[in-house]
Amino acid sequence: MWTAKPLKTDEPDPFGRNPVRNDGEMLIAESSKCPSCASNIFYQPEVQGMVCRNCGNIYNPSTLEKTGALGCSMERDYSGDNDISDEDRKRHEIVCSSCGATVIADENMMSTMCAFCGSPALITQRMTREFKPDYIVPFKIDKKTAENNMKQWLKTRKLTRRGFKTENRLTRMVPVYVPFWILDSGVNTDMYGIGKRYRGERTEVFSVRAKANYYVKGVPFDASLRIANKLMEAIEPYDYSEMVKFDNKYLQGFYADKYDQRPTEIMDRFIKRLDRISLEMTDSIAAKYDVYEPSLEKSFTWMSDLSVKYCLLPVWFMTVEFDGRKYQYAVNGQTGEASGQAPTADAVDKLDSIRRFARSKWRWVPVSAAAILPFIIGLIAFSRNLEPVFYYSFLVLGLIEILLIAFLVTMFVALKIADRASQEIHKTVDVVNDYDKAPGMDAYLDKAHRTNLTVDDYLFRLEMDRDDKEEREEKHLPFEQY
Repeated sequence: MWTAKPLKTDEPDPFGRNPVRNDGEMLIAESSKCPSCASNIFYQPEVQGMVCRNCGNIYNPSTLEKTGALGCSMERDYSGDNDISDEDRKRHEIVCSSCGATVIADENMMSTMCAFCGSPALITQRMTREFKPDYIVPFKIDKKTAENNMKQWLKTRKLTRRGFKTENRLTRMVPVYVPFWILDSGVNTDMYGIGKRYRGERTEVFSVRAKANYYVKGVPFDASLRIANKLMEAIEPYDYSEMVKFDNKYLQGFYADKYDQRPTEIMDRFIKRLDRISLEMTDSIAAKYDVYEPSLEKSFTWMSDLSVKYCLLPVWFMTVEFDGRKYQYAVNGQTGEASGQAPTADAVDKLDSIRRFARSKWRWVPVSAAAILPFIIGLIAFSRNLEPVFYYSFLVLGLIEILLIAFLVTMFVALKIADRASQEIHKTVDVVNDYDKAPGMDAYLDKAHRTNLTVDDYLFRLEMDRDDKEEREEKHLPFEQY
């Protein structure tokens, strides 16, 4: 992380916070500019430098000297402002008036439904900006194979609603080349936690700090705002040995989406996913202790030697319309890996409704009524008024109190059963019916570089077991604070 230092009023500040004096004249810099293209530059903690979102160059925050660049700027200018090429003039855009999705097709191809939402409300128009990917992984499996893979995947879903898996619920699959940024990077992660070792009646408690350094290669990030990131991660990985330079012939008979986000705009996604990959090393750290508790909120990851390529990857899309909602599914057009989400059964939803009621403020209504009624009944009894209205009121209120108590006991037992049943069901349903997990470190670790994991710990507390009144006392030792 870049650490802020006291401002020196006699030096220019790249953030524009201090004025620069020159011969008595005060100049205020509203924003820092890229020395290469004059666009605004912004500080990105992930790369520890000022990043230009136009040309991709990275600069030192203090001196504005170039310290690196995003790999995408080395191959093409992805600003999209260039003139449309002759090849692109032969293509057209198919725009969905329902969800706003836009896909690219050749001049001989028309669509009858949206690839993303399944709507038939489509409009064909001319290209508005150049379509220029650098690489492409061609489709390898056909439509029939993709549909069969999806049907087999749906059979593995548990406790889905009745009628969801019937074939008439499945709309036709659509082949789309999805835009991806392919990331190669060095990864550096600091991880923290608490480790414990048992030594007879004594427990040693350590403050643990681990450093992980490794390289990843070919981590894909979809660049389309219309597609769920988890869905695209769930159908990974791709075999990049079949990746080739982009050629127009690969688009014939298929649709292609245009990117919506540049690499510098999804830097936080890069970091979050690499951070998840780094946390897979937690097991190696925990092996050194009897008990290890990671402090995930303190984990920090940053990148180095960053390189990005723009590539189109093949995906078969399918939309399932059920109970007024559309569920999106995808099949890897190269490997056939399928994934998506499935709706849970009505019984699970009802259990969740009971659990929500048990935790809402309305649960106190019957409890309050059952607590107040005995006082009213007591007042009537002590009044010793023998008029019929008081007599019948006493009987009615007593009956209501008995029913309320029976209701509360029944509700308490039902809530306990529903709570436990719902928890047990969700342990299975939430895992099985949600998106499949994204590939981890094994799929993207660059074995051409060395992986380093160092673990440092500091003993800062001893927990002693005793037989006297104080069963445990804590003895604090000096330790380094991070």
